[in-house]
Amino acid sequence: MSTHDDFGWRDRAIALASLGAAALSRLVFTTADLIDEKPLQPLEMQVLVALALQDSLAAYPPHRTGTDWLSRALRLERWVVEETVGSLERANLVRRSSDPQDVGEIDNAFTEKSEEHVIAGELPVALTELGLQTVEGWLGRTRRHFGSWPPTRPDVDDAVG
Repeated sequence: MSTHDDFGWRDRAIALASLGAAALSRLVFTTADLIDEKPLQPLEMQVLVALALQDSLAAYPPHRTGTDWLSRALRLERWVVEETVGSLERANLVRRSSDPQDVGEIDNAFTEKSEEHVIAGELPVALTELGLQTVEGWLGRTRRHFGSWPPTRPDVDDAVG
Protein backbone atom coordinates (compact mmCIF):
# COMPACT_ATOMS: atom_id res chain seq x y z
CA MET A 1 0.00 0.00 0.00
CA SER A 2 1.34 3.40 -1.00
CA THR A 3 1.53 6.37 1.27
CA HIS A 4 2.25 9.98 0.49
CA ASP A 5 5.92 9.29 1.23
CA ASP A 6 6.19 7.00 -1.80
CA PHE A 7 5.89 9.96 -4.18
CA GLY A 8 8.02 13.04 -4.41
CA TRP A 9 6.41 16.36 -3.55
CA ARG A 10 6.20 17.30 -7.22
CA ASP A 11 4.58 14.02 -8.35
CA ARG A 12 2.10 14.24 -5.49
CA ALA A 13 1.20 17.83 -6.45
CA ILE A 14 0.74 16.81 -10.10
CA ALA A 15 -1.49 13.86 -9.13
CA LEU A 16 -3.62 15.99 -6.78
CA ALA A 17 -3.96 18.80 -9.33
CA SER A 18 -4.99 16.30 -12.02
CA LEU A 19 -7.62 14.69 -9.79
CA GLY A 20 -8.92 18.09 -8.74
CA ALA A 21 -9.15 19.25 -12.37
CA ALA A 22 -11.03 16.08 -13.38
CA ALA A 23 -13.49 16.40 -10.50
CA LEU A 24 -14.05 20.11 -11.09
CA SER A 25 -14.57 19.53 -14.82
CA ARG A 26 -17.24 16.92 -14.16
CA LEU A 27 -18.92 19.28 -11.72
CA VAL A 28 -18.93 22.48 -13.80
CA PHE A 29 -19.80 20.89 -17.13
CA THR A 30 -22.86 19.01 -15.92
CA THR A 31 -25.97 19.15 -18.05
CA ALA A 32 -27.76 22.20 -16.68
CA ASP A 33 -28.60 24.02 -19.90
CA LEU A 34 -31.22 22.84 -22.38
CA ILE A 35 -31.39 22.85 -26.18
CA ASP A 36 -34.92 22.33 -27.44
CA GLU A 37 -35.86 20.65 -24.12
CA LYS A 38 -32.83 18.34 -24.45
CA PRO A 39 -29.88 18.70 -22.03
CA LEU A 40 -26.81 20.44 -23.37
CA GLN A 41 -24.02 17.87 -23.18
CA PRO A 42 -20.78 18.71 -21.32
CA LEU A 43 -18.78 18.68 -24.56
CA GLU A 44 -21.25 21.10 -26.16
CA MET A 45 -20.80 23.47 -23.23
CA GLN A 46 -17.02 23.16 -23.48
CA VAL A 47 -17.18 24.15 -27.16
CA LEU A 48 -19.34 27.16 -26.32
CA VAL A 49 -16.95 28.28 -23.58
CA ALA A 50 -13.93 27.80 -25.86
CA LEU A 51 -15.57 29.90 -28.56
CA ALA A 52 -16.51 32.57 -26.03
CA LEU A 53 -12.90 32.80 -24.85
CA GLN A 54 -11.21 32.11 -28.21
CA ASP A 55 -7.99 31.41 -26.36
CA SER A 56 -5.70 28.41 -26.15
CA LEU A 57 -2.01 27.81 -25.73
CA ALA A 58 -2.44 24.62 -27.74
CA ALA A 59 -3.91 26.43 -30.70
CA TYR A 60 -2.34 29.86 -30.66
CA PRO A 61 -2.74 31.59 -34.03
CA PRO A 62 -3.56 31.15 -36.79
CA HIS A 63 -7.29 30.55 -37.21
CA ARG A 64 -8.65 30.55 -33.68
CA THR A 65 -12.30 30.31 -34.62
CA GLY A 66 -12.81 27.17 -36.70
CA THR A 67 -13.32 23.50 -36.00
CA ASP A 68 -9.62 22.74 -36.54
CA TRP A 69 -8.76 25.19 -33.78
CA LEU A 70 -11.47 23.74 -31.52
CA SER A 71 -10.13 20.24 -32.17
CA ARG A 72 -6.64 21.28 -31.08
CA ALA A 73 -7.77 23.48 -28.19
CA LEU A 74 -10.04 20.81 -26.68
CA ARG A 75 -7.83 17.85 -27.67
CA LEU A 76 -10.65 16.15 -29.59
CA GLU A 77 -10.89 14.38 -32.92
CA ARG A 78 -12.02 16.77 -35.63
CA TRP A 79 -15.11 14.66 -36.49
CA VAL A 80 -16.26 14.91 -32.85
CA VAL A 81 -15.93 18.68 -32.99
CA GLU A 82 -17.76 18.81 -36.34
CA GLU A 83 -20.68 16.82 -34.89
CA THR A 84 -20.76 18.97 -31.76
CA VAL A 85 -20.68 22.23 -33.72
CA GLY A 86 -23.43 20.88 -35.99
CA SER A 87 -25.60 20.17 -32.95
CA LEU A 88 -24.94 23.66 -31.60
CA GLU A 89 -25.75 25.19 -35.00
CA ARG A 90 -29.10 23.39 -35.11
CA ALA A 91 -29.83 24.78 -31.64
CA ASN A 92 -28.93 28.32 -32.82
CA LEU A 93 -26.12 28.61 -30.28
CA VAL A 94 -23.35 29.00 -32.88
CA ARG A 95 -23.18 29.91 -36.55
CA ARG A 96 -20.63 29.49 -39.34
CA SER A 97 -19.98 32.20 -41.88
CA SER A 98 -17.79 32.70 -44.92
CA ASP A 99 -17.68 36.44 -44.20
CA PRO A 100 -14.15 37.31 -43.02
CA GLN A 101 -15.59 40.16 -40.94
CA ASP A 102 -17.13 37.57 -38.61
CA VAL A 103 -13.70 36.61 -37.37
CA GLY A 104 -13.15 40.01 -35.80
CA GLU A 105 -9.86 41.06 -34.29
CA ILE A 106 -8.93 37.63 -32.96
CA ASP A 107 -6.96 36.71 -36.06
CA ASN A 108 -6.17 39.48 -38.50
CA ALA A 109 -4.12 37.08 -40.62
CA PHE A 110 -7.32 35.13 -41.30
CA THR A 111 -8.91 38.00 -43.19
CA GLU A 112 -5.96 38.07 -45.57
CA LYS A 113 -6.44 34.37 -46.33
CA SER A 114 -10.20 34.14 -45.96
CA GLU A 115 -10.86 32.79 -49.44
CA GLU A 116 -8.24 30.05 -49.05
CA HIS A 117 -9.55 29.23 -45.59
CA VAL A 118 -13.18 29.03 -46.75
CA ILE A 119 -12.25 26.84 -49.69
CA ALA A 120 -10.57 24.44 -47.29
CA GLY A 121 -13.92 24.08 -45.51
CA GLU A 122 -12.74 25.79 -42.35
CA LEU A 123 -15.46 28.38 -41.88
CA PRO A 124 -15.26 30.53 -38.78
CA VAL A 125 -17.58 29.45 -35.97
CA ALA A 126 -19.04 32.15 -33.73
CA LEU A 127 -21.45 32.27 -30.83
CA THR A 128 -24.91 33.61 -31.48
CA GLU A 129 -26.57 35.89 -28.94
CA LEU A 130 -28.30 32.82 -27.49
CA GLY A 131 -24.94 31.03 -27.29
CA LEU A 132 -23.40 33.96 -25.43
CA GLN A 133 -26.35 34.05 -23.01
CA THR A 134 -25.87 30.31 -22.43
CA VAL A 135 -22.19 30.81 -21.56
CA GLU A 136 -23.06 33.72 -19.26
CA GLY A 137 -25.60 31.51 -17.45
CA TRP A 138 -23.00 28.74 -17.15
CA LEU A 139 -20.48 31.21 -15.69
CA GLY A 140 -23.07 32.37 -13.15
CA ARG A 141 -23.55 28.79 -11.93
CA THR A 142 -19.87 27.88 -12.13
CA ARG A 143 -18.52 30.94 -10.34
CA ARG A 144 -19.79 29.66 -6.97
CA HIS A 145 -17.50 26.59 -7.19
CA PHE A 146 -14.45 28.85 -7.11
CA GLY A 147 -15.19 30.70 -3.87
CA SER A 148 -12.99 33.77 -3.62
CA TRP A 149 -10.67 32.71 -6.41
CA PRO A 150 -9.40 34.48 -8.33
CA PRO A 151 -8.75 37.41 -6.01
CA THR A 152 -9.99 40.83 -7.01
CA ARG A 153 -6.55 41.86 -8.30
CA PRO A 154 -6.73 41.02 -12.06
CA ASP A 155 -3.03 40.15 -12.54
CA VAL A 156 -2.70 37.96 -9.45
CA ASP A 157 -1.64 34.88 -11.44
CA ASP A 158 0.57 36.83 -13.83
CA ALA A 159 4.16 35.63 -13.40
CA VAL A 160 5.42 38.99 -14.63
CA GLY A 161 3.01 41.31 -12.80
